[in-house]
Amino acid sequence: MAIATILFSLCYSEIVKALKIEPKSYKADNEDSRRTVTAVLFSKAIPVSMMALVVALIFLPVALQIAKESYWAYVQNGLTAFKNYDTVRTAYCFVTVLSGLLAGYMGVLVVQLLVLRKRLS
Repeated sequence: MAIATILFSLCYSEIVKALKIEPKSYKADNEDSRRTVTAVLFSKAIPVSMMALVVALIFLPVALQIAKESYWAYVQNGLTAFKNYDTVRTAYCFVTVLSGLLAGYMGVLVVQLLVLRKRLS
């Protein structure tokens, strides 16, 4: 997760810069812009998106199990279930959720870059 977040922070400014490119009227005038968008898409946006998605998918089964156990502990014991609060298990779920959010956000950026790339063709 830390690596995905660091890569995101390093690549984000270039992704946003690429997304600000406006297509010109003539296709020939868009060649350099299309190369730029393609480079950012395949060298930055897709790899970071895939990394965040894989991290989320790796952690997801255990996080769901933790959430299920926590839910049933609450149902059976009410607020007294919080006496068994476990910071490690909570952090595990938190990392999973953040990885999923990062993957989702990066997925949106990838789609935006793909649409822009198509418009530049």
